[in-house]
Amino acid sequence: MGFLEDTAREVLEFTTEAVFSERYARKDGLLQRIDPRLKIVSLVVLITTVVSLQDIRVIIAFYFLALALAVLSKLPALEFTKRVWVFIPIFTGIIAIPSIFMIPGESAFKILGLTATWEGIRWAVLFTLRVATSVSYAILFTMTSRWNEIVSALASFKVPGMVITISTLTYRYIFLLAKLLLDAMHARRARLAGDLGMVESWKEAGKHIGATFIKANTLGEELYYSMLSRGYVNEIQPLGEFRFEGLDYAFSALTALIVILTVAFTRGLL
Repeated sequence: MGFLEDTAREVLEFTTEAVFSERYARKDGLLQRIDPRLKIVSLVVLITTVVSLQDIRVIIAFYFLALALAVLSKLPALEFTKRVWVFIPIFTGIIAIPSIFMIPGESAFKILGLTATWEGIRWAVLFTLRVATSVSYAILFTMTSRWNEIVSALASFKVPGMVITISTLTYRYIFLLAKLLLDAMHARRARLAGDLGMVESWKEAGKHIGATFIKANTLGEELYYSMLSRGYVNEIQPLGEFRFEGLDYAFSALTALIVILTVAFTRGLL
């Protein structure tokens, strides 16, 4: 039964964290007061700049800039850092670690008959820092923006209504499906007199997952038909009008200045 209990706990933690993540967007911080359209543009510009960088020192500077923005936006530093670095070693390690031994160059050390090179190590560090910094800015945007603001900003950029609709439904109903899965696991646990073995627990988990997929498919069809009956035509109207203020102009000027100085520094003009 340990597998079901562990899974239930993970689902509960995920749901709780996701539901309450918007509490940071309600705070009176720096990025919370920025126009969401400007935040989207700034996010794309900053991530594009980070991805194109080859200097590790500059990437580290961008990472600390993200930390500074998190503090100014009244985000808990530990929570922000944890969201970035918990999954970075897992996903980037699959790509970065083999490159240490595959990229030719000067030998650094040997392990299990494989030779690691300094060039490979540098590329792995560069790749990891790029991903971590880019993810930091993406998390900054999501933690300081309400979902309805994001939807309205995307609609103002003329993003196809179907894309926005799919994203909105995915975001909203993942919480409901997680709650249904959690309730099913708790109901099953309440009807057990003893613990299940590993094989039995995997079978029960498979049943719950299958039932959840069936429920999601049924719910999706019912929801779509109900939207059509209420006049939905694949169009999303912004919930409100956005207006640039002094802080927005200052933030856009700061973003442009950072990008210009970065380009000048990397090209040896400074």
